[in-house]
Amino acid sequence: MSNLKVLFATFRAPRHQKIAMEAAPEGLDITMCEAPSRAELLEQLPLADVFISERSGLIDADMLAAGRRLRLVQRLGRMTHDIDADAARKAGIPVCRWPLRGCSMVAEHAMMQVLSLVKASREAEHALVATPDWGTPPKKCDENHFAYNWTERRKIRSLAGATVGILGFGEIGAELAVRLRAFDCEVLYNKRSRLPAAVEAEFGVEYADIDSIRARSDVLCILLPHGEGIGEMIDHAFIEQMKPGAYLVSTGASTVLNEADVAAAYRVGILSGVATDGWTWEPVPRDNPLLRLADDPQANVVFTPHIAGGVRSNDRSMRELEWENIRRLMDGRELRHRVA
Repeated sequence: MSNLKVLFATFRAPRHQKIAMEAAPEGLDITMCEAPSRAELLEQLPLADVFISERSGLIDADMLAAGRRLRLVQRLGRMTHDIDADAARKAGIPVCRWPLRGCSMVAEHAMMQVLSLVKASREAEHALVATPDWGTPPKKCDENHFAYNWTERRKIRSLAGATVGILGFGEIGAELAVRLRAFDCEVLYNKRSRLPAAVEAEFGVEYADIDSIRARSDVLCILLPHGEGIGEMIDHAFIEQMKPGAYLVSTGASTVLNEADVAAAYRVGILSGVATDGWTWEPVPRDNPLLRLADDPQANVVFTPHIAGGVRSNDRSMRELEWENIRRLMDGRELRHRVA
């Protein structure tokens, strides 16, 4: 089957839309709708064979009924709670989700940041490579002899049993929660609209308001997006209300951090560690107050140059994966990640 008409609804920026279009298989007639209204979708759905909804967006019974030609509803992302699966089943419309590789990579990066801070790995590495003499001769290790923690590191903590807060719970937050669950963490989350109880149970997360999440979290992960009304939310006043000695990890929008305030909080010991992948100005200026923390080789920081999503050459290949079910539909093959 060819010349499928695809309605693609997204809230993402034009650069992301462009890559998605370039990665699409041939033989598709694609209508890209950025932040469409319900009325716009109801107007377009009767013409569509495939409805792609990127990350979120209500798809209710009336919308499915309007899609008289629909052969597939494809959610790009893990979460499908805002799709009326029962109505889709009654209408005989397959609904699939597709976990996003780019979101998985950012979640992996966040896990690396969290573990590096909790284990104080930067300080340990510096002690290992910079100390010229241990004061005792080395001996070959066996099951009875080994020099455990011979550098006498004291800042090593366990992630198991820790409370981890996720501020901004979208697709990346969901991927991060899946990974944190394997470490036996208590995971709190906050977003504008609370998730249904079934979704919270699926991801093993507990909703908390802003005051509670910053007061209870041993590790606070910032995954907030760029957007109006957010600004430099993570500032001195915010950090003062965090749990003393907490770790701050940011892999969301870089502009939500007041970098000078975060640096100051680490220097005086309010924060036990800081990690960020994004910066207010990029490439980051050398006099950035947060970056300057890394001048101390023992500082418990993890700073990376906006690489959590992987290398740019992977962008298209990752987006090509997201069209897999459409290729399967065109070829008459079984759909993957079907939920209805």
